[in-house]
Amino acid sequence: MTTLRPDRQRCPSAGRAGVRTLMWACLPLLAGSLVAPPTAAVAQQAKPTVTAKATQADAASDRPIQSIVALINDEPITGYEIEQRVALSMLGATEVQKKLQARLKSANMNEQFKNFAMKRLQANPPKSETEQQARVKQLQGEFVNSIKNQIEKEYVPTARKQALDEIIDERLKLQEAKKLSVVAADDEVDRVIAGMAERNKMTPAQFGEHIAKMGASISGMRDRIRASLSWSDVIRRKFGHQITVASRDVDRMVASSEGQDDVELRIHRVLLNLPVKEDQKRLTQRLSDAEQLRTKFTGCKSMETMARGVPGARFDNLGDRRPSSLPEPTRSLLLAAHDDELLPATIGENGVELWAVCGRKVVKAADSKRETAQNELRQKEFEILSKKHLNDLRTDAHIEYR
Repeated sequence: MTTLRPDRQRCPSAGRAGVRTLMWACLPLLAGSLVAPPTAAVAQQAKPTVTAKATQADAASDRPIQSIVALINDEPITGYEIEQRVALSMLGATEVQKKLQARLKSANMNEQFKNFAMKRLQANPPKSETEQQARVKQLQGEFVNSIKNQIEKEYVPTARKQALDEIIDERLKLQEAKKLSVVAADDEVDRVIAGMAERNKMTPAQFGEHIAKMGASISGMRDRIRASLSWSDVIRRKFGHQITVASRDVDRMVASSEGQDDVELRIHRVLLNLPVKEDQKRLTQRLSDAEQLRTKFTGCKSMETMARGVPGARFDNLGDRRPSSLPEPTRSLLLAAHDDELLPATIGENGVELWAVCGRKVVKAADSKRETAQNELRQKEFEILSKKHLNDLRTDAHIEYR
């Protein structure tokens, strides 16, 4: 059956065709139309189902909405806070969106939509072609919303647990921030909200109204932002001096990134030749010679003299080399090494090899890439320390569930 679009193709008039004929002629296929995002009008109706009643957000409990669900070091978390956080999380729940897209693309979805629309059109037949087109578009939105609401309802138990865990973490973060007097001020939170509103082409007031229309609370969003800003200051205050990034780690990240190589390594090598028909005894001897050379290594300046003391050993000053010109695993080992460091012996194509990094330099305009790499590495260190400290706070906290 051909996909018809009500806004571009004419449908038979209700006076010339029955409702059933109208359905087959005018209802677009779901795969082409329902999977697309709903219109703005539909989006406003698509509130998360959990926001209408507290019992939907807390299906397992009949407790009043303001009842205390947990105490975190004697600081309460209420059912209302959890309900609002669930609603907020639903606005950007990727899991819900993925399930919605998958369900709309399922094999029997067209038939389900036809049955859904047929029942409603038969109950109230359209009187004109214009009304037909409007009703079809409206039914599409209603059908998508009904499926979305069902998925959200199924997701509520998971969302509630995640919301409670998230708010517990935020309580602990803010309690720690209060101890260090680094709680984010209102104007800091306002700036973040203003930035979010601007990206959505709204004023902060319009943005707050938009969030409320979607069934969530701007105050819950502010709480989350305040906790995040405050926690960043906590980690910087307590662990900032511990966050260090080694130059070799930055070099390795820059060298492995796409595009031109931005790091060159100054490399020396000692090659211990092996006969064409190598035997295990000779290989063992050469590896032993290599280990003896390593014990004599005092820096790159000593390598040439050091090699002269071993028969069949050859010193090579390979100069400055780009990492991409070196084979693996040698490349990664050299990038990870310190300057003036001799790597353990490896077996290459021509014999036993000893590689040393004797210096490194940044080539061309690598400053921006290095800065990006350094920031990424610092962020990783920050996240590791943040997670560890939060786990410690959880372990030491008195958490009482009710």
